[in-house]
Amino acid sequence: MRLPFFSRAFLEVLRNEASENVSRYGTGSGWLDALSLGRPHTHESGYVVDPPPQLLMADGDVPKHDGANAIRVHSWLRNIPPSTAMEERLWAYLAHVPFSAYMAVRWSVKNEGEVRRRYLFEGSSFGALARHGVARLWWAGYLTHDPKRADPYELTRVMFMRQDVQLALMDRAIGKCRAVRTAVLEFLRDHGEWFAEKSFGRRIQLLMKELNLLGGVVILDALPEQQVKQFVHETGLRVTKVQGSP
Repeated sequence: MRLPFFSRAFLEVLRNEASENVSRYGTGSGWLDALSLGRPHTHESGYVVDPPPQLLMADGDVPKHDGANAIRVHSWLRNIPPSTAMEERLWAYLAHVPFSAYMAVRWSVKNEGEVRRRYLFEGSSFGALARHGVARLWWAGYLTHDPKRADPYELTRVMFMRQDVQLALMDRAIGKCRAVRTAVLEFLRDHGEWFAEKSFGRRIQLLMKELNLLGGVVILDALPEQQVKQFVHETGLRVTKVQGSP
C-alpha cells in the first residue's frame, strides 16, 4: 500500500471544526466521510509501506506500552525521511484513521485542546511533534534508534520508562543534540534506581538544567560524545547526592 495522508483542505476543516467534533473522537473514523461532504479527502504518497501495525493498548496503565508502540511505528515507517515525518497531514491521518482505536484508549478527548494537541499539531515547534499521539512514537524511535547496538531500540525503551524523560528530551531544544540524548538515556539505563525514586521528576529537571547551563557556554554538538557522557555521569551522581532519598 502507498502511505496515505489528508489533503490540506480537509486538514483545515478538522482544525476549523475541532470544537464541534470533540464528541466524535473515540467513536471510530466513519464520521470523517460525512465531514468531507463526500469529497476526496486523502491522497497517496510515493512511499510504499506494509499495512499499519497493531498497536498495543491497555486499560488503566495505558502508557506502559508506549515504548513497544514507538518501536512498532518507527519500524513500520523507518524509511521515510525526517522532512516527511514533520508533515501534519500524515500524522493527522494516522491518528484519525488506522490508529483511531489506539488513540481513543491512549488519549481520550474531552475538549478542543486535546484534539489540537494529540490529533493535530499544536503550534509549529518540535514540541508539537512530541505531543502528537502518533508522531511522538515515530520521533522517539527515530531519535533513539541505533543500528550499531545489539538492541537497536535499547534507548527507545529507556525513553519511555517515565514521561518525564520524554518531556526532558523531546519537548526541549537541548534534546535535539544526539550526544545529550545518548548520554542522558545511558545514564538512566545504568542507574535504574532513579526510576524508583519519588524525586525522579526533580532529579531529571536538575540534570537538564545543568546541561542547559553547559550549553550556554559551549556548543554541545561540538563536544566529543565521551565528554558529554562524563559530564552527565558526574552531574547525575551529584544530583543524586544532593536530592538524597525521598
